Amino acid sequence: MMHGLQYHPAMKNWILSFLAVVAVGLAACESVSLPTFDLGANKEPPRPAVLAKGPMRGLWITRWDYRTPKDVTEAIERAAALGVTDIFWQVRGQGDAFYRSQIEPWGEELLADLPKGARDPGFDPLELAVVQAHLKGMRLHAWINVMPLWKGKTPPKSTEHPWQTHPEWRLYDQSGHMQALGDHYVIANPVLEEVQDYIVRVVADIVVRYDIDGVHLDYIRFVSESMDSKATYPGDPRSIGLFTKATGRRGLVSEDDQRAFRAWKRNRITDLVRRIKREAVDRRSGVMYTAAVWREPSIGQIQYLQDAALWVKEGTMDLIMPMIYTDDDAMFRSDYEAWKAAAGAERVVPGLGVYKHKSPAQTVRQIEIAGSPAGYALFAYATIFDSANPLESKTQAAKDQRRVMREGLRPYIRRESERKP
Repeated sequence: MMHGLQYHPAMKNWILSFLAVVAVGLAACESVSLPTFDLGANKEPPRPAVLAKGPMRGLWITRWDYRTPKDVTEAIERAAALGVTDIFWQVRGQGDAFYRSQIEPWGEELLADLPKGARDPGFDPLELAVVQAHLKGMRLHAWINVMPLWKGKTPPKSTEHPWQTHPEWRLYDQSGHMQALGDHYVIANPVLEEVQDYIVRVVADIVVRYDIDGVHLDYIRFVSESMDSKATYPGDPRSIGLFTKATGRRGLVSEDDQRAFRAWKRNRITDLVRRIKREAVDRRSGVMYTAAVWREPSIGQIQYLQDAALWVKEGTMDLIMPMIYTDDDAMFRSDYEAWKAAAGAERVVPGLGVYKHKSPAQTVRQIEIAGSPAGYALFAYATIFDSANPLESKTQAAKDQRRVMREGLRPYIRRESERKP
């Protein structure tokens, strides 16, 4: 995309609506200093800076990091000051929306600080983030949790949430027991065509309505960490029937049947990845397609049914971003080398778990260990900056540690940004 070189025709309307919404939101939230634009009858908003070229310098910003327009604006400004080229902005967590959607309900986190019974945060975080990122010359990718349906011991409050409206989409084992709610993600059944239809529709809606630079998938795998290893998921008669119809097998009788079942589920997840590309991402030219994937390719492929190396090798995805979150430099090197061998260095952007590093020196060291021609991405914003995230420690020691991290990383990342590609 070329936001830095041409004026997007929707931007004027977006900025006008953004300013109007912020005026309303500030009355309910807090005073904030925001840029103003003179949008006279024949005037355009300021053109964005030319987008940075060369290897990616990415930053993940979670859905917990913002609740107000001020939070959004500060996060974008801080990312720009750090030297970031690409922001991965979380817009979907668990069958919910952190943008104005007609398909899914607002994320409960966005409503947490509002009066009881509030059903709308009063502004569109994604719309605001896109405009602000482009004005700073950064790309913004819509970060989407694909499989998670809910997390928590109590159901979602909204009666419009897909966990509530489509109980048949939940996972059931061979005994008919539903995947239980708890302190882990329960997921939608990825083999069902209507589940895939729904997810594709959610992504296409974002691509068409927002001037995003990329679609970034997360949890695009069989999220099985909390599942009973002795249970079969999905084990309901309909899912097993789809398997037998697709493969010609009689059911899950033998060990070979079980291996074929896992391969079929893996293929169904890949079917969804391809459909999102074909039916959603390609709805608008220039949209980058990426995914956060397991730290090591064979573990991802075998244990989590995530065939990510295939996705880039066949050209479905532009880049994959393995989450190599470790303070063990030897493990980081080994995992990154495995991904280079599996997918090619030009297609692999290593994700660094800054939250596991005791100092910025280790983050820099891992960036240089990889030396990826595609760049790198840092997880995550709340380790480097103070955040609205209620789980972030607010002690002075924690704030001092975040300051140390950003003051140590900023000069390095800024120098990287000044290098000619």
